[in-house]
Amino acid sequence: MTFERPLRLFTYIIGHSQLLLRGQQDSERGHSTTLEVLFKDVSALSVRDRYPSLIIRAASSQEEDELREAVPGAWYDARAFVLGEGLLGGFVVAGTVFWGESSAPETYGSFLVPDYSLPRFDPDQPHRSDCQTIYTPYPQRQ
Repeated sequence: MTFERPLRLFTYIIGHSQLLLRGQQDSERGHSTTLEVLFKDVSALSVRDRYPSLIIRAASSQEEDELREAVPGAWYDARAFVLGEGLLGGFVVAGTVFWGESSAPETYGSFLVPDYSLPRFDPDQPHRSDCQTIYTPYPQRQ
Protein backbone atom coordinates (compact mmCIF):
# COMPACT_ATOMS: atom_id res chain seq x y z
CA MET A 1 0.00 0.00 0.00
CA THR A 2 1.27 3.44 -0.84
CA PHE A 3 -0.13 6.64 0.64
CA GLU A 4 1.08 9.79 -1.11
CA ARG A 5 0.22 12.12 1.75
CA PRO A 6 1.59 12.94 5.19
CA LEU A 7 0.64 10.63 8.04
CA ARG A 8 1.47 10.89 11.72
CA LEU A 9 1.30 8.69 14.75
CA PHE A 10 -2.16 9.40 16.15
CA THR A 11 -2.45 6.93 19.01
CA TYR A 12 -1.11 3.66 20.33
CA ILE A 13 -3.67 1.82 22.45
CA ILE A 14 -1.53 -0.55 24.48
CA GLY A 15 -4.35 -2.45 26.18
CA HIS A 16 -6.01 -3.22 22.85
CA SER A 17 -2.72 -3.69 20.95
CA GLN A 18 -3.69 -1.15 18.30
CA LEU A 19 -1.61 1.44 16.46
CA LEU A 20 -3.38 4.24 14.60
CA LEU A 21 -1.70 6.49 12.03
CA ARG A 22 -3.64 9.44 10.64
CA GLY A 23 -3.41 11.73 7.64
CA GLN A 24 -5.30 14.96 8.29
CA GLN A 25 -7.53 16.76 5.85
CA ASP A 26 -5.70 19.43 3.86
CA SER A 27 -7.84 20.92 1.10
CA GLU A 28 -4.99 23.13 -0.12
CA ARG A 29 -2.99 19.99 -0.99
CA GLY A 30 -5.95 18.07 -2.37
CA HIS A 31 -6.68 15.94 0.69
CA SER A 32 -10.39 16.46 1.37
CA THR A 33 -10.61 13.33 3.54
CA THR A 34 -9.03 12.09 6.75
CA LEU A 35 -6.99 8.92 6.21
CA GLU A 36 -6.54 6.37 8.98
CA VAL A 37 -4.29 3.30 9.02
CA LEU A 38 -4.97 0.87 11.88
CA PHE A 39 -2.74 -2.02 12.91
CA LYS A 40 -4.44 -4.56 15.17
CA ASP A 41 -2.95 -7.20 17.48
CA VAL A 42 0.36 -5.33 17.61
CA SER A 43 3.11 -7.21 19.42
CA ALA A 44 6.15 -5.10 18.45
CA LEU A 45 6.73 -1.80 16.67
CA SER A 46 9.25 0.82 15.77
CA VAL A 47 7.64 3.82 14.11
CA ARG A 48 8.40 7.45 13.42
CA ASP A 49 6.10 10.16 14.67
CA ARG A 50 5.55 11.47 11.11
CA TYR A 51 5.84 10.19 7.55
CA PRO A 52 5.76 12.62 4.58
CA SER A 53 4.32 9.70 2.57
CA LEU A 54 4.06 6.07 3.51
CA ILE A 55 4.61 2.68 1.93
CA ILE A 56 3.40 -0.34 3.91
CA ARG A 57 4.63 -3.70 2.68
CA ALA A 58 5.16 -7.22 3.92
CA ALA A 59 8.66 -7.82 5.21
CA SER A 60 11.01 -9.79 2.98
CA SER A 61 12.15 -13.16 4.32
CA GLN A 62 15.51 -11.64 5.32
CA GLU A 63 13.82 -8.72 7.12
CA GLU A 64 11.43 -11.10 8.87
CA ASP A 65 14.36 -13.25 10.02
CA GLU A 66 16.03 -10.13 11.47
CA LEU A 67 12.83 -9.14 13.25
CA ARG A 68 12.19 -12.63 14.61
CA GLU A 69 15.69 -12.54 16.09
CA ALA A 70 15.11 -9.06 17.58
CA VAL A 71 11.53 -9.80 18.75
CA PRO A 72 11.72 -13.26 20.31
CA GLY A 73 8.69 -15.24 21.39
CA ALA A 74 5.68 -16.65 19.64
CA TRP A 75 4.26 -14.52 16.84
CA TYR A 76 1.11 -16.66 16.50
CA ASP A 77 -0.77 -15.22 13.49
CA ALA A 78 1.22 -11.97 13.40
CA ARG A 79 3.20 -10.85 10.39
CA ALA A 80 5.82 -8.17 9.89
CA PHE A 81 4.89 -4.97 8.06
CA VAL A 82 7.68 -2.65 6.96
CA LEU A 83 6.98 1.09 6.81
CA GLY A 84 9.03 2.41 3.94
CA GLU A 85 11.98 1.08 2.01
CA GLY A 86 13.74 -0.68 4.89
CA LEU A 87 13.50 -1.54 8.57
CA LEU A 88 15.03 1.82 9.55
CA GLY A 89 11.84 3.50 8.30
CA GLY A 90 9.89 1.52 10.85
CA PHE A 91 8.08 -1.76 11.26
CA VAL A 92 5.00 -3.19 12.94
CA VAL A 93 4.53 -6.82 13.93
CA ALA A 94 0.74 -7.20 13.93
CA GLY A 95 -2.10 -9.52 13.08
CA THR A 96 -3.57 -7.27 10.41
CA VAL A 97 -3.76 -3.74 9.04
CA PHE A 98 -6.83 -1.77 7.93
CA TRP A 99 -7.10 1.59 6.27
CA GLY A 100 -9.94 3.91 5.40
CA GLU A 101 -10.81 7.45 4.45
CA SER A 102 -13.61 9.60 5.77
CA SER A 103 -14.90 13.10 5.31
CA ALA A 104 -15.67 13.22 9.05
CA PRO A 105 -14.47 16.43 10.69
CA GLU A 106 -10.95 16.41 12.09
CA THR A 107 -12.36 16.82 15.59
CA TYR A 108 -13.86 13.33 15.33
CA GLY A 109 -11.84 10.89 17.47
CA SER A 110 -11.47 8.03 15.00
CA PHE A 111 -13.70 6.24 12.53
CA LEU A 112 -11.62 3.04 12.60
CA VAL A 113 -11.55 2.89 16.42
CA PRO A 114 -15.00 4.32 17.28
CA ASP A 115 -15.49 2.46 20.58
CA TYR A 116 -12.43 3.97 22.20
CA SER A 117 -12.56 7.51 23.56
CA LEU A 118 -9.20 8.92 22.52
CA PRO A 119 -7.69 11.39 25.00
CA ARG A 120 -7.17 14.89 23.70
CA PHE A 121 -4.65 17.51 24.75
CA ASP A 122 -5.87 21.08 24.65
CA PRO A 123 -3.08 23.61 25.27
CA ASP A 124 -5.67 26.38 25.84
CA GLN A 125 -7.15 24.60 28.87
CA PRO A 126 -5.60 25.08 32.32
CA HIS A 127 -3.30 22.29 33.44
CA ARG A 128 -4.95 19.84 35.83
CA SER A 129 -2.97 19.10 38.97
CA ASP A 130 -4.66 15.71 39.43
CA CYS A 131 -4.10 13.07 36.78
CA GLN A 132 -7.10 11.14 35.58
CA THR A 133 -6.66 7.37 35.30
CA ILE A 134 -8.86 5.46 32.92
CA TYR A 135 -9.26 1.74 33.46
CA THR A 136 -10.54 -0.36 30.59
CA PRO A 137 -10.93 -4.13 30.90
CA TYR A 138 -9.76 -6.17 27.95
CA PRO A 139 -9.44 -9.88 27.32
CA GLN A 140 -6.10 -11.39 28.26
CA ARG A 141 -4.38 -13.72 25.81
CA GLN A 142 -3.51 -17.14 27.18
